[in-house]
Amino acid sequence: MPKILWMSPYSLHDITSGASIHCRAILESLQQRGFTVWSFATFVFDRPYGGNATFGDLGQLFARNPQAKLFQFDDRGIHYIYLKNQHTAEMERTVSEQNEFFERYLDVLSAYKPDLVVGYGTGMDSYTCFAEAQRRGIATVYFVMNGKHAHFTFPHLDLVLTDSHTTAQLYAEREHINCTPIGQFIEPKYVVAPERQPSFVTLVNPDFSKGLSIFAKLAKACQSTLPELKFLVVNSRSNFVAGLPYLHEPGSTVKPFTAQDFPNVLMTNATNDMRLVYARAQVLLVPSLAYESWGRIASEALLNGIPVLGSKIGGIPEAINGGGIVLEPPAHCLQDFTELPGDEEIAPWVEALKRLVSEDWSAAIANARRNVDINELSSRLATQLTTLCQQRQAAHFKPR
Repeated sequence: MPKILWMSPYSLHDITSGASIHCRAILESLQQRGFTVWSFATFVFDRPYGGNATFGDLGQLFARNPQAKLFQFDDRGIHYIYLKNQHTAEMERTVSEQNEFFERYLDVLSAYKPDLVVGYGTGMDSYTCFAEAQRRGIATVYFVMNGKHAHFTFPHLDLVLTDSHTTAQLYAEREHINCTPIGQFIEPKYVVAPERQPSFVTLVNPDFSKGLSIFAKLAKACQSTLPELKFLVVNSRSNFVAGLPYLHEPGSTVKPFTAQDFPNVLMTNATNDMRLVYARAQVLLVPSLAYESWGRIASEALLNGIPVLGSKIGGIPEAINGGGIVLEPPAHCLQDFTELPGDEEIAPWVEALKRLVSEDWSAAIANARRNVDINELSSRLATQLTTLCQQRQAAHFKPR
């Protein structure tokens, strides 16, 4: 079976990055089907604390190994090589750090001799790493897990993969780039709670772009219309209480909410074991206001038998796949993520939530989660990547 090298400045152990979580799941599924997988990356995370669950305090880690430049370990069948860096933010990496990344990458290529280099990153070091792989006759694959790669032409790449048909269509129409949708890879044993006591209407990551304004207005409206409901917020990349003072009435500067206005909302911190969250979720909310390529948590909820209420944006309807309800967010909220919906605009969300907590959605959910069958998705991708490696090697070593 082919040997895969993941190459990216971004850490695959970042629990604050949906892209990292998904790519790691893809690689683990391929490893379980016979591929040998190595990862070469740095300690770059979407949020500074994104790697705490795996590495703890990076300052302490580096202090314990002051001379070490590379940190290597095995995790779930994948061999990880991390290059030490001074900053966890991608844009703060220095030119010398990028040069060192490329030099160490050359060492890994020579030692490991992969058949396939996969990864993402639009920096010059990633660009150069992909180019070097192709120069050596190694197949190259880029993962696109969002709609933010506008004007990037994906040079030195044999294949561009994305999760949803929605995102593939977006890049085809906007950038005239052919992306192949492969679906969302989720290993059920890591996300499905063994026992469930559904108690909360749950929101993961109360960021403005994730629909904090809709959630706040919905939770407030339910205090009178559905007073028995309790809401739970998982503070991952953003914090519910910290965001409330920025929310304002439509067309006004009035900011009506404080934390004291939400006795029906509880909070918890981010976790690398989402089974704890899904064990208590009755309904999952995905009221995003910005483009989502898929909406991984929606699929994870469905695998737990939890219906989803989400926005009709990007790949979210594809992820929910009939296992819940999708609604159009108010247009003005899409223009200003901090602007609250009006009373009439939140009414359909209240009614949808009422349906989700009172009706039987089990049959719809069972049908919806068929699009995240990891065995089918993995087998299809394994065949595709094996064929790509064979074609690339044949083309590179063809006699001239």
